[in-house]
Amino acid sequence: MFFANRRWIEFVFGVVVPTALTALAAAAGVYLAMARMAAEVNDIDRRGIARVVDVLKDDALTRMGLAATEFAVWNAANLDGENPGLLDGEVVRPDRDERVFDTLSIVGADGVPIRTYHAGRPVGPDGIGISRADVAAIIAAAGQKAPQPTSGFVQSRLGPLVVGLHEIKRRTGASSAAGSPRYLLVGRSMTGTQFAAMANALGVRHLMFGPAAVGDDAVPLVSASGVVLGSIGWEPRVSGTEAMERARLPVLAVLFLLFVVMGVLVVTIWKMMSGLRHDETTARHAASHDLLSGLPNRASFNQRLADAYAGPSHAIAVLFADLDGFKEVNDTYGHDVGDRLIRATAAGFRTLVGDSGVLARLGGDEFAVVVEGAQAVERARALGDSFVDFLDEAFDFEGRMVKVGCSVGVAADVDGELTPGELVRRADVAMYVAKAGGKNRVDLYDAGMDADRQARATLAAELREAVASDGLQVHYQPVVSAKTGSISAVEALIRWIRPAGPVSPAVFLAVAEEAGMSDLIGTYVLRRVARDARAFGDLKMVVNVFAAQFRDPGFPDALEAILKAAGMPPDRLELDITESFLASEPERARRSVEALHALGVSVALDDFGTGFSSVAYLRRFAFDKVKIDRSVVIDVIRDPASQSLVQAAVALAETLGAEVTAEGIEMAEEAEALKQAGCHELQGYYFGAPTVRSEILRRIVREQQAAGQLRA
Repeated sequence: MFFANRRWIEFVFGVVVPTALTALAAAAGVYLAMARMAAEVNDIDRRGIARVVDVLKDDALTRMGLAATEFAVWNAANLDGENPGLLDGEVVRPDRDERVFDTLSIVGADGVPIRTYHAGRPVGPDGIGISRADVAAIIAAAGQKAPQPTSGFVQSRLGPLVVGLHEIKRRTGASSAAGSPRYLLVGRSMTGTQFAAMANALGVRHLMFGPAAVGDDAVPLVSASGVVLGSIGWEPRVSGTEAMERARLPVLAVLFLLFVVMGVLVVTIWKMMSGLRHDETTARHAASHDLLSGLPNRASFNQRLADAYAGPSHAIAVLFADLDGFKEVNDTYGHDVGDRLIRATAAGFRTLVGDSGVLARLGGDEFAVVVEGAQAVERARALGDSFVDFLDEAFDFEGRMVKVGCSVGVAADVDGELTPGELVRRADVAMYVAKAGGKNRVDLYDAGMDADRQARATLAAELREAVASDGLQVHYQPVVSAKTGSISAVEALIRWIRPAGPVSPAVFLAVAEEAGMSDLIGTYVLRRVARDARAFGDLKMVVNVFAAQFRDPGFPDALEAILKAAGMPPDRLELDITESFLASEPERARRSVEALHALGVSVALDDFGTGFSSVAYLRRFAFDKVKIDRSVVIDVIRDPASQSLVQAAVALAETLGAEVTAEGIEMAEEAEALKQAGCHELQGYYFGAPTVRSEILRRIVREQQAAGQLRA
């Protein structure tokens, strides 16, 4: 839960928060940019309108100045600077000019009105209160820039007037030298209508004139004498703001889309992170677990054992279990069945272990368990016994009965004196001792096992060297006919005589099987027998075959090649097979027997009478011969049950078309009893111990000579 919360916090602060801040920053940036743009556009509009108002002011002044000049020229005949009295009745005021000005006044050089007209009617010299100071300022300016039209703004009781000024000329066309000059002043008041026209021209709303400044955008209106008459103001034309308002919905839509994209991005990242976490969890599980069985693997097992040693001091036991016969299952039924066997075994072991330990598959057919706490050794040994009992029953895989055993080794560290590696090594040693000691058992490690294992390892190395250097010997034991007493066959028996002395076959053959050299030694014996067969004439050559050879699907082909290379007829070879192989793999044994019969080789059931189902094997397999074990022979002269067993075996074998050979005969009474029971062949030390080929050949020659003398 902590790691889940931590991942969530990392996601929030590592992805969600930065993404949200990015989206908000983008939105804020867009908004601020739009606001800045709107403000810039508004400011440009303001400055533009102000400039246009100034232009319109100047235009109004120019137009009024031109109007004054045009009017003066139009009425030149009636305007006389020395006879202003004529003006009242003789000045012409065309209607068209009323659109330009509505006020007309004759003023003196000092700016004092002499006559004034407004709206076409005389109003007296000072009828509308035109500012004399403003007029005087315009007259003064006119003298400076003549002959250009002169204009300006003046103050009056009607409000600000825009006026034009033109000097009235004498009739002669020259200015009066003696009298004061007179000036024609025309003007128009700055009315609301005029401002509305200006507003329409500018495209602004509510253009107005006020006595004081109207907002920051107001343009001052200054009289000719420099007096501020008021300001021209207007309601700002906020084009940028209006554009921003129109763009608000599209921008909001874009921002919404941005947030949606960001949201999708966040969700996608979350899913990716979840997928990565799932992949990481899967990868970690795969790295620490066996894919086939689902159990912890070797690395996980080693880590668990290291953790056990790192914790508080307590007893620790390790159990090693190795399946007996797993390789043969793979060879016989294929790896698919082998995999199913591993899964079934792992499931059974997992149920047996439960919470009492940590079960792991180390690889192949090896399993291990770590047991901790009180009575760890006893609990581990009990688990080992349960493993053996569990595998006592065969597995049924769709009609194929698969049987394996289990060799278990247990090692313990009660006082915390060992390292994890040493504890594992000891459990492994104990397991191999259990396997070498007969399999399907549990052995607890003791110090003597190391010495024994080292000795067996040394013996295995020397045995391999002996096979490579042809250092093994094949001895032969005679098999005699019960009728004639002459040698009818010889059985090949492997012997190893080292410089330090001979090694018992029971010892080195067990070492060979443990070291995986059974097939190597079996092939060695077959080659020697095939090579020696020519010297034995027509005698049958009997060879004991390892179960590993029978399990090998390629064994019949390899045997055929050996026989062909030596020139030995297949019908002279008899292969003996023990019923233990039949019990473990009956279907594979049946196919092997059929393949050997097809080759022309005889097959005998060895050690008959030692198992529980020997009669059943006789009925199921088409053996050519049955060999009664020494354990039955030894009681035949004193145990009626053994006598009955032999007689029944002979009768059954004859019914099935097979012969019977009694093995292990050491006394004449045993030989006679078995002969009377109907056995076809007899074998044992009573008829001759295994010996070298030359000695057997000399005995055969002597028998042939004796037989010839008898016939003579």
